[in-house]
Amino acid sequence: MKVRSWPWNPIQVDLEEGNWEKLKLEAKGIIEAGVKLHYEKETFRGSPLENNLLVLGLGPFARGPFYGANRMIAVFRSPMTYGLHVSACGGVGFQFSYSGTSLVALKGKSKPSVVVIEGDSNGVKDVKIENVDPNFVYNYSSEYKGIFSLSKYLFDKYGEGRGIVVGPYAFKSPTASLVSVFLPHGEVSPWSVDFFGRGGPGSVMAQVHGVLAIYATGTFQPDEIDPNLPDEISKKVFGRNYVQVVLEATKKYRYDPQIGSGGTFGVNYVYYKDLIPMFAYNSMYYPQQVRVMLSNWALRYFWKPFQDETILGRIWGSCGEPCPAVCKKVWRGTKIDYEPANAMGTLIGIFNLELTRELIEVVDSNGMDAIEMGHEISWLFDLIKNKLLDYDELDLDEEPNLDPLNFDPIEDSERNFRVAKRLLELFVNGGNEIVDLIATKGLRKAAKILDKKFEYRVSNKGAKFEDFAVYVAFGEEGYMTPNLYWAPGMVAPLYVLGRYWTNYKPTFMEPEEFAVSSFERALKELLVDNAGICRFHRKWAEKMLGEMYELVLGEGISTEYAKEIYRKVAEYNEMANAEPVPWESRKTVDVVATMARHVMNERWIEEFEKGNALEWWKRFKQKIDQILWS
Repeated sequence: MKVRSWPWNPIQVDLEEGNWEKLKLEAKGIIEAGVKLHYEKETFRGSPLENNLLVLGLGPFARGPFYGANRMIAVFRSPMTYGLHVSACGGVGFQFSYSGTSLVALKGKSKPSVVVIEGDSNGVKDVKIENVDPNFVYNYSSEYKGIFSLSKYLFDKYGEGRGIVVGPYAFKSPTASLVSVFLPHGEVSPWSVDFFGRGGPGSVMAQVHGVLAIYATGTFQPDEIDPNLPDEISKKVFGRNYVQVVLEATKKYRYDPQIGSGGTFGVNYVYYKDLIPMFAYNSMYYPQQVRVMLSNWALRYFWKPFQDETILGRIWGSCGEPCPAVCKKVWRGTKIDYEPANAMGTLIGIFNLELTRELIEVVDSNGMDAIEMGHEISWLFDLIKNKLLDYDELDLDEEPNLDPLNFDPIEDSERNFRVAKRLLELFVNGGNEIVDLIATKGLRKAAKILDKKFEYRVSNKGAKFEDFAVYVAFGEEGYMTPNLYWAPGMVAPLYVLGRYWTNYKPTFMEPEEFAVSSFERALKELLVDNAGICRFHRKWAEKMLGEMYELVLGEGISTEYAKEIYRKVAEYNEMANAEPVPWESRKTVDVVATMARHVMNERWIEEFEKGNALEWWKRFKQKIDQILWS
């Protein structure tokens, strides 16, 4: 049985020529399609900010009866890692599908412009490329700023639809996000502000293509999927009806009665407790009693206001599609998720949720990646603490405090907020040589330049600038900062990082065993992303996907299929000089070494103390390559 073909009406928009065309493309999912297009265009050559292709797509099950199936996926060559990267954004497809296409590829570059895709009952009716003044659209609204103002402009000019936009920061940095905001009745829905966050997709759309926004509007409806199909598959796979299975699978993101909270922010501080990275990741060095003290501060000053107002007040919603997970939790008008909040919170020594909320608003409105900005700001804080930089060299009026034993969670949170807010202003507006260097070059390149600029300090300290940052190196220039978990899998030598394509649990194993578990997780996550399904639904989706493909597209998928896609990504990244290379930051090594100590693995504690971290790295990488090419 086959009820749909995918992709439907794929298009390529040529910004340089000012036209568009339909693509001939065969694939079962977005990542597979994106990888094929990047190979075809040979985007592995040259610089990712010169030779690139932004591919955006919905999965085969969008606008169907399966929950969480309206995620939009971006496939692009990352200006951070220099290799192929995948980023995802929730709910976009529910409205974007009206445009008549399930896949858009951008090529070439125009003057600053917006791309408007209009669909009708037959598919894509028209594509317009219209020049805009960035200063005007980012300041169009008196009520909103940056990406929110641009989104309001799109709604007012082109009517109801869904936009994918970049913020002002995308035009200067390699690390910027793509953002999608839903505006029901022309007003921003705080629940439906979502990000293609990692890897710099916003930088690609802005700097490679000159595009500020893609706006989808129209009346197209994809072929209908039998609304009884989810129940049919669920009963076959789980022996229960679909809604029951979904509610159980997504309880962490809605409300977990065992935890007494819900959403990533509500659950993680209770579940992970003292394993949450705080104080520029330095918490991994602290004795347990100090980590517990910080965890208690986080629960009291940071988590409890959210719990009291958002969870108990049930201020929950979805990303823009009908979904019982209602994972989006809003606190005082701002969506609060764990990683952006921790990046602008305890990672930089802030235990005041209102102050964190203000920083999140600055980051979001400028189209920044909150996780990356948390890494960069906490790195600067740590460099000041360790005397490699003076605070006045960054045009700061005061020094941040990252000393847990001499820290007032109220007063020092306010101090660190003032410093972080000033740094964000400098990142966006410029004016400081060192901050501009990091903003425009990214963390890894900037660290190498600062090593030379402050060679005397590096020699005296016996540590380089990069030793105080946490990142994974790719090739000669690429890098990726990890998602905010104290987890070796987040910094292990895999070909795609910055996502959950790894074993991200706070644990430690022999490198070969860890590699196997990380690769197995990567393939499962890849299949869910490839299908355009939200990873918050992964517990049911991973088990039902095979049947879904068979009954909707008339063809199956397998682990070997996922492995072939990953292999193609790995081969591409090797051609792009973006293969994982050994750790070059002392603190990155310590993410792994301290976890070995935490789980009391005596053999590897001794090996890391001897300086043999590279053995673990090499054996992990060798195992990944053995699995990939066997």
